[in-house]
Amino acid sequence: TPNIFIVPAMTDEGSAQGAALKLMMQQDTDINWIRDKSVPYWGTQYSKSDILKTVSKYSNIEILDLKDNWESEVSQRIVAGEIGAIFHGRMEWGPRALGNRSILADPRNKTSIDKINNQIKRREPFQPFCPSILEEEASRLFDKWYLNKHMTCAFRMKEEFHKELPGAIHVDGTARVQFVNEIDNPSYHKIIKKVKELNGYGVILNTSFNMHGRAMVQSPDDAIRDFLDTGMDYLVLEGILIKSK
Repeated sequence: TPNIFIVPAMTDEGSAQGAALKLMMQQDTDINWIRDKSVPYWGTQYSKSDILKTVSKYSNIEILDLKDNWESEVSQRIVAGEIGAIFHGRMEWGPRALGNRSILADPRNKTSIDKINNQIKRREPFQPFCPSILEEEASRLFDKWYLNKHMTCAFRMKEEFHKELPGAIHVDGTARVQFVNEIDNPSYHKIIKKVKELNGYGVILNTSFNMHGRAMVQSPDDAIRDFLDTGMDYLVLEGILIKSK
């Protein structure tokens, strides 16, 4: 297994982090605590009461509190071919959506890619999408892999799965994977595990929750705006299902 770690935020914010860590090391400050921060869910977070206060301002949406059943509901919608977004927990730090501010779809469905590119993200069609995959599915889908949790490295998927999961791979058969386990993100892990129960694959297509040219959504207002502007099938904000009227 390669002894390598790619910082999840590989742009300016990663440089800032590196500069801070270097200075701390020069000053003999203990930085061992950072070893426990395996996935960077370090951003803002909103409570259900915050969400309810926000959605009350909109007259063009319908809401339903899914309570503890929201992960199962999302899984069923993915397998049914719907494309929607989820917003829960702390926002990801860096340019990758890692399941807390994500647009999700079924990678078995080739038309999902076209719909996301043309209607939702409105971006160039050659850009690949990245899959979130259960950690326990890694050996099944890849000959060579190591535990990468941040979509920073690509692995070549076994050819036998190319036709089964066309939305999860690029034209060269590689997938820039986020391997997901229950410890790092229990709710997201539950969604993907339920998907596997329904269709046999612990794999979902995950792209950042934003329109092309916009920043990743940060607040509930951002999420509702992008949801309405993109025409997605549904949005789930901290367990609250939102649909357009």
